[in-house]
Amino acid sequence: MNTDYDVVIVGAGPAGSTTAEYAALGGARVLVLERKKVVGEPVACGEFLPSTEEVKAIIPKADDLDSLFEVPSTLISRPMETFRIYSPRGRYWNIPFQGYTTDRDRFDKHLASKARKAGATVLTNTLVTSVRGNEVRTRDEAYRAKVIVGADGPVSRVAKGLGLPPNKVLYPAVTQQALGDFEPVMEMHFGIAPGAYAWVLPKGKGANVGAGVSPRWAERRAGDYFQDFVKTRGLETVGRMMGKYVPSSGPIPRSSTADGMLVGDAAGHVIAVNGGGIPIAMICGRLAGRAAADRVNKGTPLSRYEELCRRQVYKPLRTAVHTQWLASFFFGSPRRLEFSMVVLGERRMGNILRCRPSFP
Repeated sequence: MNTDYDVVIVGAGPAGSTTAEYAALGGARVLVLERKKVVGEPVACGEFLPSTEEVKAIIPKADDLDSLFEVPSTLISRPMETFRIYSPRGRYWNIPFQGYTTDRDRFDKHLASKARKAGATVLTNTLVTSVRGNEVRTRDEAYRAKVIVGADGPVSRVAKGLGLPPNKVLYPAVTQQALGDFEPVMEMHFGIAPGAYAWVLPKGKGANVGAGVSPRWAERRAGDYFQDFVKTRGLETVGRMMGKYVPSSGPIPRSSTADGMLVGDAAGHVIAVNGGGIPIAMICGRLAGRAAADRVNKGTPLSRYEELCRRQVYKPLRTAVHTQWLASFFFGSPRRLEFSMVVLGERRMGNILRCRPSFP
């Protein structure tokens, strides 16, 4: 087996597969190492994506989003046009917001397939044990690369190996599938308990239901609040309850070295106010893939990747972090949270969803 590549990417989620596709399209010899036996399984996220037009509104400086987010209609589970936000006392506001749910496992497989078609090699059931210098070690093999990319999630082994900073704040979250007939509306329930929130995202013949907690305020585990929410709503859940950590402190201070980069959750590329990360992962994954190919072919420093991320993506992400920081004062008290949501109203909540300043 060949163990020398131009680019080795750890992780075959949206960030890793998009990076692989564009690095391969740029002429690089690319290897993707994925620890899961099957790409995209099991699913541990909300499975919601904003429409391309909404992404353009949130990330206006990103280039050519139409081609990046071109998704086969078969991957769209349920299109929706309303985000319904609930307060602790049950008030709600309907925010116009276009998006859709998908089957995340099939979505990830689609992106991995695009990477393979571009020329990348994808190995599954391959756990990376260490990264040192230009070498990536698994349990059975050692691979050498000119560029190493960490797309291995919020607690990144590649980040540690490259000497890059970790995510500072991680929100625990859980998700599970529910059966039933749901209105085509995305629901977010804030203040289901101090420091806890929940979501209901209709898809197919059911919904993706989940809950997350703020470590600062929550007194119990995310799974406990989730079970309370499911019981209160009378939902019938099926399958395994899956957990994950959501980076919530914004982009890490530095996401590149001379020979490596971080992308996606590993780099904190997540919208802090709602935990959404797929569009950001794909935008930055494309930048990372092109930067990797340019590093291999032209010797262009990988710092160029970070410069482009800052220029195109970081402002709305940091606005979201600032909004979350302000909200944290209210999040620990349902009474304070109720008051703040009434004051904000529909228009300002819409601004928050789109990573815009909520005041004036």
